[in-house]
Amino acid sequence: MAEYESIHGTRVRYLSSDPTLTDSSTEGQVWYNSTSGTNKTLVQIKAFSAGSNIPTAGSGNASAVQATQTTALSFGLGSAQPQTIEYNGYAWTAGGALGTGRFVLRGAGTQTAALGFGGYVDPGGFTTATEEYDGSSWTAGGALPSSRSNMGGGGTQTAALSVGGGGPVSPGNNTEEYNGSSWTAGGAYPVALQDVGIAGPQTAALGAGGISGPPTGGKTLVCNYDGSSWTALSGTIPNGQNRAATAGTQTHAVVFGGNTTASGPPNGVVTTASNEWDGSTFTITANMATARQSYGGAGTATSAIGYAGDLNPGNSNATEEYDSSINVASPGAWASANNMNVARFNFRTDVGTQTATLVAGGGNPSNTYLSSSEEYDGTNWTAGGSLPQVLGDLGGGGTQTAAFASGGNNPSDVRQSQTSNYDGSSWTVSGSMPFASGQGTGWGTQTAGAHVGGYTGTAFVTTTAEYDGSSWTGGGAYPVAIGYNLAVGTQTAGLSGFGLNNGTTANTNVNEYNGSSWTAGGSNNTQRATAGGFGIQTSAIYAGGDPGPGSQGSAVEEYNGTGWTSLTSTSTSAAYRMGGGADGGSGIIMGGNNSPSGSGPNNTTNVAEEWTNPSGAVTTASTLTTS
Repeated sequence: MAEYESIHGTRVRYLSSDPTLTDSSTEGQVWYNSTSGTNKTLVQIKAFSAGSNIPTAGSGNASAVQATQTTALSFGLGSAQPQTIEYNGYAWTAGGALGTGRFVLRGAGTQTAALGFGGYVDPGGFTTATEEYDGSSWTAGGALPSSRSNMGGGGTQTAALSVGGGGPVSPGNNTEEYNGSSWTAGGAYPVALQDVGIAGPQTAALGAGGISGPPTGGKTLVCNYDGSSWTALSGTIPNGQNRAATAGTQTHAVVFGGNTTASGPPNGVVTTASNEWDGSTFTITANMATARQSYGGAGTATSAIGYAGDLNPGNSNATEEYDSSINVASPGAWASANNMNVARFNFRTDVGTQTATLVAGGGNPSNTYLSSSEEYDGTNWTAGGSLPQVLGDLGGGGTQTAAFASGGNNPSDVRQSQTSNYDGSSWTVSGSMPFASGQGTGWGTQTAGAHVGGYTGTAFVTTTAEYDGSSWTGGGAYPVAIGYNLAVGTQTAGLSGFGLNNGTTANTNVNEYNGSSWTAGGSNNTQRATAGGFGIQTSAIYAGGDPGPGSQGSAVEEYNGTGWTSLTSTSTSAAYRMGGGADGGSGIIMGGNNSPSGSGPNNTTNVAEEWTNPSGAVTTASTLTTS
């Protein structure tokens, strides 16, 4: 085995603490940390990870291309042409509908200041319609000079670009610039194209790939725009990548997915390939999980997002997030957060994110059920609206401004079927679940939620029900009667575990839900129930819980979609906890109790702890071994 010194001409540094390493120029450095007794290295992490699915599978949607990974906006979608949906980094929610429903349109701007233009109205044909979005509703803007779809689109709401596109005639090389009210001609693109990828602002844009139409198909051409004219560059995009998502700037961009066959769609091959642009050259980067074309994308070259798309055949509702960062590879850590205003336990919900979470109901140290709620902004807890009734052992899901609470026990220990919706200030009673349940758990969003298991007053159940924001329908039965479990994820990609089988035996069984049925997932390492947690089906963290009668734990485990990894324990040992977080990368755990009896109000806590993983995923690459 070659030694580091013989390869690099220098010895591994012996340091008492990690050096300051900030960018790619120091990537690959290796040192020995004498304090921790480990060899460490600086690595670049490039990877796609799963985000929450959009509500409707489809393709041909447009994006607010200047939006971020946590503030994405999608509009226009195949069978759901007027649909607008907004992403907060955790879940998709409905926005204001397009005035002109259409698909294969293009977009510009941000989630709160977006532009949609062109596209195909089915039925009706191609359109010149331009609309502006203010974060809640669309209004008409200046029409395109000609009707078309499949353009390249970029820029902002008041300084947008439309490049090429197809329509009643063959693809064109026209460029139009939008000034916030009308379109004017810009410099012609070097060739006539549709589906060219655009990144950057109106005065410094990048154009990559595209389709010239049969029989020539996909193009490898890459061009720069200076606000008046296009210049062809010497660099090319591999395989004529087209109908892809593009994010970034003229000097640093990423193009992912699409079609990479010279014949082009519909006969071409849809790809997972991703390529990163450094201003002169494209290089291969991490592949997507799902091959797709004609879909929405936004963000930067180091933090991008793609959603929906044409699978050729079929359509997708999957969301994927791309991250590329230089970090000292290290496990995450827990940090103390400000305490809740009210100590509480007996609530099993996953609502919101680390900086925008919500708790409601539960029991206090006097063993009195509560109706109060609290909201966390990343620093402080403030009082929220009160539930319609006092409840413990309830479930729920959603976001801080669009949550639902399901089931629970009232002070008379009567199980409830009631559901309540929260709008950020007040709760209102909604549709009842098909069964009354306490000690069950909810997950998902306010308009696409679910609830599984719990105790009816006579027995624990296997029942799953799905919620659309106003009413419930039956879902797939859980493999075993379950209670005191925790579920996270979405209605069609859920994860449930850390419960009591038939309400008696803590288990290591974990199950995954696909919107219709449950299947076994990877078993966790520590047998326990009543844990708190947060995340999605492929990236979740469960913390604390009761590993046995009359005991409480602080153990933490992370799920990656296949198996569980033990992480740093929380500072507080407690059961009957709650969590909130977008995925396993960051979140918050709060409340619970460490009663000697394993239940009841003794030592109910208001402690909250925040989890942060600097690299976005736990990695063991920080410690180098001979293996």
